[in-house]
Amino acid sequence: MQEQKAQQELAFIKKVMEDSKNILVEDGKGFIFWGILITVGLVYSYFAVISGGQKTLRWFWLALIAFGWLYTIIVETRQAKKRRISTFAGKIMGAIWISCGISMTLFGFIGPLAGAYSTIYINAALSFVLAIGYFVTGVVYRMKWITLLSIGWWAGGIVIFFWRDLSTLLVMAGMMIFFQLIPGILLYKKYKKESAAVSDERV
Repeated sequence: MQEQKAQQELAFIKKVMEDSKNILVEDGKGFIFWGILITVGLVYSYFAVISGGQKTLRWFWLALIAFGWLYTIIVETRQAKKRRISTFAGKIMGAIWISCGISMTLFGFIGPLAGAYSTIYINAALSFVLAIGYFVTGVVYRMKWITLLSIGWWAGGIVIFFWRDLSTLLVMAGMMIFFQLIPGILLYKKYKKESAAVSDERV
C-alpha cells in the first residue's frame, strides 16, 4: 500500500516537471503591472501621511486593489481563452499566485480592520507571502534567480518588522522595484525571445 502511494507521488512530481518543460516562461506582465501599481500606492501613501491626508488612505487602497484585481481577472480570462494548451504546471502557478494575492489582500484589509495588528506591519507580512510565491515560481520554472528573489523578500520583511517607521513605505516601494518590477521586465524580455524562437521553429 505504501509502495503504491509512493509511486503515485513520484508520478505526480514527474507530471509537474514534464509540464514545466512544455510551458513558456512567465511573461512577466503581471509582475510589471502589480509592481507599478503597488509602488505608486506606497509612494502616494508616504506623502499623504506627511501632508496629513492619511484619513483617505484606506479608501485609496481599496480602490487601487479593486482596480488591480478587476484588471487581472479580465486579462487572465482573455488569455485563458487564447491558450491552446493548459498544462498542469501552469495551473499550479496560477493557483499559487491567486492564493498569494487573496492572502495579501486579506492581510492588508481584514487584519487591521479587526484590530489584529497595526498597519505598520502590513508590508512585512506581504513581503513574506511574496517570498513564498517567488520561491515556488523559481522552482517550477527552473529559474534559480527567481527563487533567490525570495531571500530578498524575507530579509526585507524582517527589516520592516524591526524598523517600524513611516519610511518603511519607501523601503517596500524599493523592494517592489528591485524584486518585482525589474524581474518582471527581465521575464518579459525572456518571454518575447522564447516566443520568437518557437514561432521560427513552427515556420
